[in-house]
Amino acid sequence: MLHASLTPEQVQLAFDYVLAIDASDDNTVADLMTKLIPYPGLLGAVAQEIVFPVTALSDDMDDVTADSFVLDELGVVFLMAIRGWNAACPGTALPGIARCIAHFTAQILADTPQDVTRTLEAMRDERMARAAGEAHPEACVHP
Repeated sequence: MLHASLTPEQVQLAFDYVLAIDASDDNTVADLMTKLIPYPGLLGAVAQEIVFPVTALSDDMDDVTADSFVLDELGVVFLMAIRGWNAACPGTALPGIARCIAHFTAQILADTPQDVTRTLEAMRDERMARAAGEAHPEACVHP
């Protein structure tokens, strides 16, 4: 579930910042950083949207194993660390949080670590479409 308060523009901004950090595009990073400052929890919210579905225990799991429990707890710890880091140092934490999101994506979600850009862009596009649908539910066609 996409964080209800995120607009498509905020989703675009957050993912574009992560992509710029991952590409070491200093000019774009500097430009996007000024746009991110008014949204101190934005990267944390996006990190949650990426990490939680991969690490959280499913409500319908019949057989919880030690491995699935550990993965769930690691996801919680990872997100708590990001939130704490962001709360303690909101301006300076952004590049590190973006690197963590890119690294998690490369190591866990991308087919290969080299596919991180394509994977981040696909997640951005899917989440922007979902945010647009949640912002304007009347525009969605339901069968």
